[in-house]
Amino acid sequence: MELKILRDLGLSEGEVRVYLALLEIGKSTSGKIIEKSRISPSKIYDVLNRLTEKGLVSYIIEGKIKHFKVAPPNQILNFIKQKEEELELHREEFKKILPELESKQKLIQKKFNAEIFEGIRGLITVFDMSFEEMGKGNTLYAFGYPPYASKLFDAYWKEYHRKCDKKGVIRKVIYDYETWFLKKREIRKLSYHRYMPKGVTTPSWILIFNDKVATVIVTPEQKVCFLVQNKEVSNSYIQYFNLLWKNAIVPK
Repeated sequence: MELKILRDLGLSEGEVRVYLALLEIGKSTSGKIIEKSRISPSKIYDVLNRLTEKGLVSYIIEGKIKHFKVAPPNQILNFIKQKEEELELHREEFKKILPELESKQKLIQKKFNAEIFEGIRGLITVFDMSFEEMGKGNTLYAFGYPPYASKLFDAYWKEYHRKCDKKGVIRKVIYDYETWFLKKREIRKLSYHRYMPKGVTTPSWILIFNDKVATVIVTPEQKVCFLVQNKEVSNSYIQYFNLLWKNAIVPK
């Protein structure tokens, strides 16, 4: 019998064993249940009480002795319905406090304005963040995109640019010379490209979005991002980007 579903519904290992024991032996005293389920005598009444509260076990007293009986198996469906109702209630209650929780998180984020992300998943978290925080008409700036990173994240960026076009996010990117000529570049309506002069290479690159600056290092040995949140720093990097943009090569 597949028992995982019973555990997934929130029954403990002991509750599952006692429930199945009662299904097999029928109405029984605690002694027989202990023998069948191999639950410790010191724990059996606690387990039976929990099953009773869930509506899966009942009892009668005969001659001052409790006899326990399992509810019909279809009672599990009622138990599931009860859990669904409880979850829906929790959902509605959580919605009420969600704004307060988000507000608390924003206060913490203001205090901690520097973070480090590691590994491919960590970098994608930052890339996703840049998309989610940008709105229609906003501009994402990037420069120094190295060849290894281009190959590693090629599929990701194709989908990223597609979503940005749909959302109306502008992208201005300055590529490394070698990176630009790795492949034929697609023409995108809101994406503007230039590239560095030959011989200028960078193992890292910079992403600027809203008040955040991400310094991304991607090599076969290391994948890490340093993310700083500060409006003054962001503005200074945009000024630096604009200086590079004027001197970068315009694709023909």
